[in-house]
Amino acid sequence: MADSVVSFLLANLTQLLTQESNLLGGVQDQVRILHNELEMISVFLRSTEGNRDDNLVKVVVSQIRDVAYEIEDVIETATKHSKRSNLRKLIYSFDRVITLHEVASKTESIKKVIKEIYDNRSKYGIIEIAQSGGGDAQAEGILHKRRRYVEEDEVVGFGHDTQVLLKQLLEGGLQRDVTSIIGMGGLGKTTLARKIYNNNHVENNFNFRRWVYVSQEYRIRELLLEILKGVKIFILKAELKEELFHGLEVKYSTLFEDLQCMKEKDDGEFKNILLQKFEYSTLFEDLQCMKEKDDREFKNILLQKVEELIHDLKLKKSCQDFVQNIYKKNGEGLQDLNDDDLKRGLFKFLQGKRYLIVLDDIWKTDVWDELKVAFPDNMKGSRILITSRIKEVAAHASPNIPPYFLPFLNKDESWELFSKKVFRGGTCPAELEALGRQIAESCDGLPLAIVVLGGLLANKEKTHRTWSKLTGHVNWYLTQDRSHCLDILALSYNHLPRRLKPCFLYFGIFPEDFEIPVRQLIRLWIAEGFIQHTGDRNVEDVAEDYLEELIDRSLIQVATTRTDGESKHVASMIFYETFAYQRALKRNFSSFGFENKSNLEWLCKMFKLVRVVDFGDANYSSIPKKIEKLTRLRYLRIPGELDVIPASICSLWNLVTLDMRSSKTRVLPKEIWMLQKLRHLYLGGPTSIPKTDNKALPNLQVLTGIAINEDTKYLFAKARFPNLRKVGLQFLRFEQELEILSSLHNLRQLQTLKIYQLFEHPNPYSIHLTLTKLTLVKADLNPFVFTMLGSLPNLRILKLQGDRLGYTESTLHCSESSFPQLEVFVMAQLQIKNWELGKGAMPSLRRLVIDGCPIQHLPHKLWCLTALRDVQVLQPSRQLANTLQQLQMKNGCKLQVYPPLESGPGRN
Repeated sequence: MADSVVSFLLANLTQLLTQESNLLGGVQDQVRILHNELEMISVFLRSTEGNRDDNLVKVVVSQIRDVAYEIEDVIETATKHSKRSNLRKLIYSFDRVITLHEVASKTESIKKVIKEIYDNRSKYGIIEIAQSGGGDAQAEGILHKRRRYVEEDEVVGFGHDTQVLLKQLLEGGLQRDVTSIIGMGGLGKTTLARKIYNNNHVENNFNFRRWVYVSQEYRIRELLLEILKGVKIFILKAELKEELFHGLEVKYSTLFEDLQCMKEKDDGEFKNILLQKFEYSTLFEDLQCMKEKDDREFKNILLQKVEELIHDLKLKKSCQDFVQNIYKKNGEGLQDLNDDDLKRGLFKFLQGKRYLIVLDDIWKTDVWDELKVAFPDNMKGSRILITSRIKEVAAHASPNIPPYFLPFLNKDESWELFSKKVFRGGTCPAELEALGRQIAESCDGLPLAIVVLGGLLANKEKTHRTWSKLTGHVNWYLTQDRSHCLDILALSYNHLPRRLKPCFLYFGIFPEDFEIPVRQLIRLWIAEGFIQHTGDRNVEDVAEDYLEELIDRSLIQVATTRTDGESKHVASMIFYETFAYQRALKRNFSSFGFENKSNLEWLCKMFKLVRVVDFGDANYSSIPKKIEKLTRLRYLRIPGELDVIPASICSLWNLVTLDMRSSKTRVLPKEIWMLQKLRHLYLGGPTSIPKTDNKALPNLQVLTGIAINEDTKYLFAKARFPNLRKVGLQFLRFEQELEILSSLHNLRQLQTLKIYQLFEHPNPYSIHLTLTKLTLVKADLNPFVFTMLGSLPNLRILKLQGDRLGYTESTLHCSESSFPQLEVFVMAQLQIKNWELGKGAMPSLRRLVIDGCPIQHLPHKLWCLTALRDVQVLQPSRQLANTLQQLQMKNGCKLQVYPPLESGPGRN
């Protein structure tokens, strides 16, 4: 956590010093001093990253975190007091003197604290601890032994997985392929891979197999030596091979020079030298053809050729001695060879073989980049099998073959594994089975947890009383030091880049088994300062990349998805939640969630440094003025049905997210324009924004619940929100005809638009061409409007919801070549009976959802769309249900109907 605080502050201070120096007045030197101190602190944090479990290092890191917050407080003071309005300049001079004195005093105090921290580092030997290093490899070796201990010999639940992977390894083409097994730690990847490795068909199919454990602390040399262990192979060092060829070439050149000098010699003598020249040239030509031979074979053939082709005894002896000396300098073992020599030797050894290499527990793509040159694609059906927790590793090694994602055990498989481990071949008493199943299910299908827990209970009394103690406390037992379960899972956390660690630990603040909304999580990360600015990239996009990386590293799971396939909710495994919770407690996350009104006053009084406040499900009718004291606040969610939003909220000038989507507020306070850092504003709506002639919210990305009226139209037309990406609009009255859509043209970044009750008839040029997602709820959709929607060049997602449709014949017509980029189409509660699809319409459609629409038939051209993969029909008409029941699905398209249809041909 200290790392993220320091990184966040360093970025802010750099920006202040380069872009906002005019705001710092006379405190610029103090800010530069603090910036330099933070840079030194950052270096120390990086050097101690692998030693944070040492108690002394923990204390220092904790002190550094506190100092970082103090520095932030100084910067807040310096910048806040510098941003004064013209109306307050009369008192500004006096106030500025006080501010300068306060900043200078705090800076000196912080410098003293930092000096104490550095003095204590030397005094208590913390520098040596930070520099010691080398402990990671030793610790991982211990964990590897523990992991082998909990591997289950009697594999459970891998029947289908084994069949799929065996098919990939044993069938397919002759080219060398890479197959990957991906999943979180403890899921059984190594166990499954070992089962496949020892399979009889695999043993018979490959004439060379080798298993290599890679790990985080790998060394390429050791991996190569492990593969070559027991292999009788001789490898000539590259430099000696070069010396050998060069020496023979020199001898050949010398003969040629001698030949030029001996033209005047006796013909007989000249003939002998010429014969030597011919013999040696024959040897040299053969030598060039033998370069790709095995080094031992090359040596034997070379000496044999010297014996056969060279008849001059002196020349023969010279060549033989030269070759023998070269090989004598090389030695016989592999230990003295460098990595390139080992790779070359392994490549030659595997060249003529059908081989299987298992690379177990890979963490970095660099491993494959280093080793792949040693694995020849010899067109003999050779295979590489990889196990990893990280999806990127698999995609890097084999871009064209998707990895196999190992699933969790189901309830029956969990019980089978649990009972085998506890009873060791015996039978579970009937009176314990229900309780045992409950305990097994609490392990969330993770084999590692089941094996560890089963081993624990195997040595205890098998009674209902003993087992009942575990009910509801399984997680506690598994996270004790003696089980080593968390240690094994923690490898994934330890391997995370520094930027991702606080993001992962943040999962610890959420309740167990809680499905976290992705968009809310991203807003919280941004508010906490976890997301690093990358060039001119949007910070929300960077946060999405962070989330995807955590998913790809098997640390969190996608719980639900949106209609376009993007993640909607994510969740962490219960054991990772516990790990994150324990670490998060030590790092003092500055977030609070309350569901009790009485806590609000206490919060405003006691926690002025808080950054995130979420009031849960509490129903607040008013907000105390004291909330303006929380000047560090970056995220505020108030769920109550507030009638009025107090102006005091607008004093929270650091606010990034303001979420009041449950409020009934009709008008925002005019002070809303003070929130210059605001990026996300969610309102219940329809809410009006006060008109302004000279102010803007330049950082606002999301704005929802806004009333469509003259003020809104004016603000959009004047680009008061120049960087909006997502807008949600609501009409106030049915009769309004404002052509609001035409005013959106100044929103150059707009991608997502949602409109409730749109009753205007826009002109052909009013639809925003940059839109990628459009949702219309209870809109008056006449054929003209729908034709316009079909002309949007970038529209990927279209959702139509409501029960009003202005079609005379209740027909939805998609004209020819319309909706060129549309991938997701959702129709819900639309009163249409016929749907016509013109030639070339919706060529990119992947997903179709029809919910509660009385459509009688789906267009025949729909089933000719080659990109279509998922069709969901909810509450279909009887006629449509009968048609779907007889439908034969093709091209891998999946059809889902609810209520379920009776089984028919082609159902998926």
